[in-house]
This record gives sequence, structure tokens and C-alpha cells, in this order.
Amino acid sequence: MVPKKVILVAVLAVFVIVYAVTSLENNSRMQDVFVSVNKNPYVTEYSLPQDSAPNGLVVAQNGIVWVAAKNATLYSINPSNGVVSSHQIRSDVIPYENARVNATMVWTMLEYDGKIWFSPYGGEALWGFDPIKNDYYTIKPESGTPFQMKSHDGKIWYTTLRGNTVGVLGKTENGTYKISEFHTGNDTGPAGLFLFGNSLWIANVKSQNVVQYAISQKGDAVQNISVLRKIPQDNSSLFSSPTDLHVNNNTVWLTEHGTSFLASYDIGNGIVTRYPTSQNTFHTTTLPFWIRSTNQSNILWFNEHEGNKIGRLDVSNKTLTEYEIPSLPNDGYLTYPLNIAQDQHDEKILWFSEWNTDKIGMINGHASLPFEINLNATHVVVDKNRNAVIEMTIPASKNPETLVLNASSTITPTAELGNLTVKFLPNMVNTSHDNVISILVTNGGVAPGDYTLGLSASDGLVTSTKFVGLTVYDK
Repeated sequence: MVPKKVILVAVLAVFVIVYAVTSLENNSRMQDVFVSVNKNPYVTEYSLPQDSAPNGLVVAQNGIVWVAAKNATLYSINPSNGVVSSHQIRSDVIPYENARVNATMVWTMLEYDGKIWFSPYGGEALWGFDPIKNDYYTIKPESGTPFQMKSHDGKIWYTTLRGNTVGVLGKTENGTYKISEFHTGNDTGPAGLFLFGNSLWIANVKSQNVVQYAISQKGDAVQNISVLRKIPQDNSSLFSSPTDLHVNNNTVWLTEHGTSFLASYDIGNGIVTRYPTSQNTFHTTTLPFWIRSTNQSNILWFNEHEGNKIGRLDVSNKTLTEYEIPSLPNDGYLTYPLNIAQDQHDEKILWFSEWNTDKIGMINGHASLPFEINLNATHVVVDKNRNAVIEMTIPASKNPETLVLNASSTITPTAELGNLTVKFLPNMVNTSHDNVISILVTNGGVAPGDYTLGLSASDGLVTSTKFVGLTVYDK
């Protein structure tokens, strides 16, 4: 059931038409861009031309947002005035698209050395666009074009996925660029990467593991990378399609793209803990994809490929906030936010692309949630003869609204409950007054083991989830 207020907010969402005239030279085309802006208290959406299918994006140091579309076009968005400009991607040296490969989506973008760097996956080159000179630079890697890129220590580091390679692009003394590449092993499928100090961490999708490398340098040049740690150490299965990662306080955080989970791996004791997203209306696996965060931050942003939400996990208090994506495609019920980019000056501002709605969006993480949930337990135990009761409290708020309560778990990859029953009494509340909700947890045949429950409240625009450890005994 959707609260009445949610329907009203959706109907009254601000719709502004911004007319932007762009005058582009050399390698760009002149185009008048009409941009519709849709806004709620948390999310602002900008519409791009029809069939643009935006994917990779980056927020530059000056605040301009750059996004790559499938129509061989870069779009730049100025958040301060809403002006959108289009830049045609062209080169006399190398073709943008590879006719032999039916995959030219740009999965990664980066600002480096005054240029906006990007690469069509399946193409032949890494491209750099100079916004000042309004021209393009291309360089061709040997093992394949980048799938993900990160800037570290004055260089671009990237993974190739299909090429089973990690690459490094650096600038030489004479001002040219040079690429060095290092093999990660057959059928590893390197995807996400994280760099800190002299360490490189890689999430391998195909080999389903995480590898930490030591970086060896001579002067400014990277000479080699050598394996320091493999997680797991053998060929056993520990993760499910680890796509991206972030390392913080001796913990490796991962998105498991084959599930609806974020996972944490404690480097000290080897314990894996999984955290489910909230369930969605369509009972699909949410497929967490990329992670964006600053090196020492407790905030992890991630996109849900099929959850219709963008998530923000505070690892310090294990609180998950999910922002509903306002738009849906005309021909379906799931929006695909394939990429995310953090503002370089404000970790609470996140941009995302909507591949199948031809939009990009911005989340304002500074906006306070209009409600708060608290639990009286962090861990419960159930078995065949023992249930558990958890108490949830939701204080009254200044702007009363109706909240729907729900539960998710790591029992099934879809975050559903399987043979577990979680009953909220009541399952819907109004924040015009303080609320105390009893949550009854009953085991109906769940396999013995340790799991995580997510207990959520949502007003239809934003969902807040707290986590409780769950141990199931077979007795």
C-alpha cells in the first residue's frame, strides 16, 4: 500500500523547463537543449535528449557534471543554473565505436590532468576531452579499454574486465602519456578497484575473490604489482559476483552484484557479514553495483541496479538510507541507475545516471529524514521452539506522515525472508505521535546459520533500515 502523502508528493513534484542554448566549436556540435527538471526533497532529475541512454559520469573539480551517452555525445550539466551542453565525440585518429564489438557503453569517467577521461567499453581507445581547448586526446591500451578507473598518486589506474588486466596511465616528463599494464590472471575479470598508499585492491567478478597488491615504483613510474593477500586464500566461494569494494578500518566492504547485499570482510578475523537492501515492490534482486566514498569516510554510497533506489550506508552505526528514484521507464517498472559519482567537495552529494529513462539525478544527502527508527536489540536467536520479539520505536515528527514497515534478510539472494516470518504490530504507523512497534520473528524452517535482518520504515520517498543479527539453531 502506498501512503496517500506519497501519491500527493509525486503529483506535486516540481516540473521546470530550462532552455539552454549551447554554442560549441571544433569537435562539438551546436545544439539547443531542452531540459526538464523533476525535483522532490531529496532527488533532482535532469532529462537528457531521448534515447541518449546515459551511463558513465563524473563531477569535475569546478562542479560541472559530465556524462557519456550512447549517441557518441558528452553532456555537461552546470548544477548552479541547470544549463546542459552537448559535445560531439570525434577524432581523426581513431574511431569512437568498434564495429566488431556490440558494446560501446561508457562505464567509467574520471577527471585527470585537466581532461575528462572516458572509454567506450568494447571500443579501442581511452579518450580525454579538454573542456578549455574543446578537443580530444586518444591513447590505445594493449589489453582492452577501461571498465573502471580511479585517480591515485598522480596517475589513472583502471581495470579491463575482459582483458584480465590492471592498467596505469601516467604523464611523462615531456608531457605525453604512457600506459603500463599488469596481468591479473586468466578468467579473473577485474572490476572495481581501491587504492590507498602503496596498496591496490581489486574485486574480481569472474574468480569471485578480492586481491590486494603491493605497488612497486621507481621514481614516478609503476614498475610492478605483487600479490599481498587473496580473499579467500583458496579457490572456495566466499563472495557472489563482487563488483566493487572499499577498504576502511581493517574492513573490506563489497557490493555483491549477484544478490541484494553489501558485504563486509573483517581482515583481522576473516568474518563475513552481509547487509540486505530493503525489499522492493517487484520482489527482484536489487543487484548493488558500484561504491563511492572518500578514503577515510564512514559513508558508502551505492547504486541498486534493479532496486529503483540509491543507497547510502553509514558504517559507523550500520544505518542504511535508500532514496527512491522518482522516474520509471515508459516500457517497464525498473529504472537502471547504472553509474554514480560523488561530488569532489561534498561527500553527501551524489549524482547518478538513469540509463533507461534518459536522465541523470542528484541526491542531496544533507536533507534530513522526516522520521527516525530505533531498535532495542542488535542480535536475536530463534529455533524450532523459540521465537524472538524486537521492539521498534519511531518518535513523533514535526511533519506527521504515514510510514510503511517492512523486513528484509540475507536468507535469500533477493533479500526476501524465505521460511522466516517477520510480523510488525502494527505494520503501518503515523508519526503524529510516538510509536512503539512489536516485531515478532518466527522460524518456519530456515537452515541453521547466521544471517542479518533489515528492519525498515518508508514514506515512499526515502527508506531507513536498521540491522539485527539473526542466529538460527536447529533444535
